[in-house]
Amino acid sequence: MTKNQEFFRRINTAFMTGDVDTIFANISENIVWNMVGSNALIGKDAVIKEMEPMRGLEIAHHTKQIITHGKTAVIEGTMTMGEEGAYKKYAFCDIYKLDKHKDGKIIEITAYLIEVE
Repeated sequence: MTKNQEFFRRINTAFMTGDVDTIFANISENIVWNMVGSNALIGKDAVIKEMEPMRGLEIAHHTKQIITHGKTAVIEGTMTMGEEGAYKKYAFCDIYKLDKHKDGKIIEITAYLIEVE
């Protein structure tokens, strides 16, 4: 596994386990998080405000693949989340961009989330 693949594996695990401190430490001040079909979060403060309620929330998930190339990564998988007393399964595909290739911060996320079965 490459250094960037390992980095994004840790980021994905942080999202799925509510480890918001790891996420906050690895995003740029100028991050743009595009949630396709929904809203965009612009800036680190907006991401922190959105993510803080997820602190410690663990989500059942399966990571299908992590693909990296240069400053870009794609993570594909599935997750199950409880909503209004019922569980729903989602497929996700997240595209990440770093501000630099080595030891970079996440500057952009484009997130696709689709309810399945």
